Amino acid sequence: MNVSSPPPSAPPHRERGLVVIIAYKLIKGVLWLVFAAALPLLIHFGLEARVSGIATHLQHHAGAWSVALGKLVARAASRRGLIVILVALLADGVASLVEGWALVHGAWWAPWLVVVTTSSLLPFEVLAFVRHRHVVRALVFLTNTIIVWYLARTALREHRERRSHSGETRA
Repeated sequence: MNVSSPPPSAPPHRERGLVVIIAYKLIKGVLWLVFAAALPLLIHFGLEARVSGIATHLQHHAGAWSVALGKLVARAASRRGLIVILVALLADGVASLVEGWALVHGAWWAPWLVVVTTSSLLPFEVLAFVRHRHVVRALVFLTNTIIVWYLARTALREHRERRSHSGETRA
């Protein structure tokens, strides 16, 4: 009588692009949740007052850029601004983890979930870039556009393959 269990099956082969997207989604999700967990602690230990002090300091410098930056920091440092940041971190962190989890487990709908959620934010990223041109904003837009293109192309190819296989099994 053989009590040994059969060897575990090999993990499914994933394209390198998909592995990179999965890693990006999971790492981003974990980081955002860590930041969201740390934010209330930082607020408790006086983050709001410290950031407000930095904002005031920036607003008293002669350059227009420092005044604008000071106003932006002051808005973000208000209790309401910090709560908005907390909610955004939680929502985006959870969404990224769900997307990564679905991609890891090979759900047929996972690429479409990422395509829909990511592409729905692209117009906002364009507006943000037009208002405040910055290399980081351009890179975020470019990265998300590549993710949408890659996953949409992959999902369409897999859909065609499933349809052709289901047609072969019926015949």
